[in-house]
Amino acid sequence: MEKKTSKRIRLTSWSQVREAFHSKELRQAGYSEGAVVMSDTLLDLHGKAHRERRRVENRLFRREIFSYWEHEVLGRTIDITLNPFVQSKQGDLSVIGYRCAMNLTATIAGIDQDPSDAKQTETLYGIVKKFSEGATLLHSTRNKDQVRQEVKEAMGQFAKDFFDPSREIRERLIEESNGGTINQEDLPKDVLTTLLRNSEQLGLTDEIIFREICFYLQAGAHSTANAFTHTVDDILNWGQHYPEDLNKARNDLSFVQRCMHESLRLNPASPVALRRPLKDVELSDGTILSEGAEVTLDLILANRDNKIFGDKSGNYNPYREVPEGIPRWGMSFGAGRHACVGAELDGGLEIDPDRPASEALFGTVAIMAHALLSAGGRRDPNNPPQQDPNSERKHFSSYPVIF
Repeated sequence: MEKKTSKRIRLTSWSQVREAFHSKELRQAGYSEGAVVMSDTLLDLHGKAHRERRRVENRLFRREIFSYWEHEVLGRTIDITLNPFVQSKQGDLSVIGYRCAMNLTATIAGIDQDPSDAKQTETLYGIVKKFSEGATLLHSTRNKDQVRQEVKEAMGQFAKDFFDPSREIRERLIEESNGGTINQEDLPKDVLTTLLRNSEQLGLTDEIIFREICFYLQAGAHSTANAFTHTVDDILNWGQHYPEDLNKARNDLSFVQRCMHESLRLNPASPVALRRPLKDVELSDGTILSEGAEVTLDLILANRDNKIFGDKSGNYNPYREVPEGIPRWGMSFGAGRHACVGAELDGGLEIDPDRPASEALFGTVAIMAHALLSAGGRRDPNNPPQQDPNSERKHFSSYPVIF
């Protein structure tokens, strides 16, 4: 078996990428450029520090909490965000998706804001977009130092207008809970409250807590918004050839979830994951990942592995069947220790016709896409979508729609 020993190694098959994701000897290495936002956040940690913080935050990211957010919070958030666009009979898919995702993610992160307040929403929208630009700096084509400076300015505004007031409220509530004035169950179910209650146990500084909330805001809003845009785009493209399926998508949420899973597979939030071996690692196929090498996990190719997803794995097909034990979305949520904690919130549960309707989770992205389509959303025939020129990733900078 041929062995790779170069300092730059790219893994492209499903089996290689999956095995690398599960190796405890491969350290996260993709966010050094975006350290202004990502340093010491959950996604960037490794080993014991990662296990301890993930264990604490996993208490919040439980299925019953996801169900509460999906059934009690998401619908109202989407209605408030989407209705102004529907009333004006026009909008931009990327803006609609980002604002919906941002408003929900703010609730999860623990940032108090009113989705119905247009001015406040616009301010937070600009801040979170800048956080995302900083986190994905590795793929930016702009001057990186200039982006970092803009991110720092956005973080200062975020602290003053949103983070500090939200933190003060939670610290007061935690104090009341500790004193027995209110029950622990009545505390906000969000990341900020969880981190503040466990800051001493985890050795969290004020700066780390602040960056963790910035990270959650950008990660949740950025990836969810992009997945939403790709899902709607794929459904509209598919509907040009199969109009009966477009009509089905406007009426059947479970079908939209199936479409969304296929879109996630073909358009992972991050096209690659970067790892650095802490020692020499040999994969089961004999590939050597030498200590200190730059290892690229190519999610685009792994998610299109013909051995797993069939001969036409690169084509969009919402009716695709996958082997037992293989997620329909591929590895777009990662795998192993760094798998996305919000995978079920965004993507819902795996499609299972035997699951009772009361236990179904369709996922934020599918519900957002279905809401837009059921409101009559369609591509603006006079204004085609535009790709983002400032990113190497496949992002839409604008996607005009009409209702």
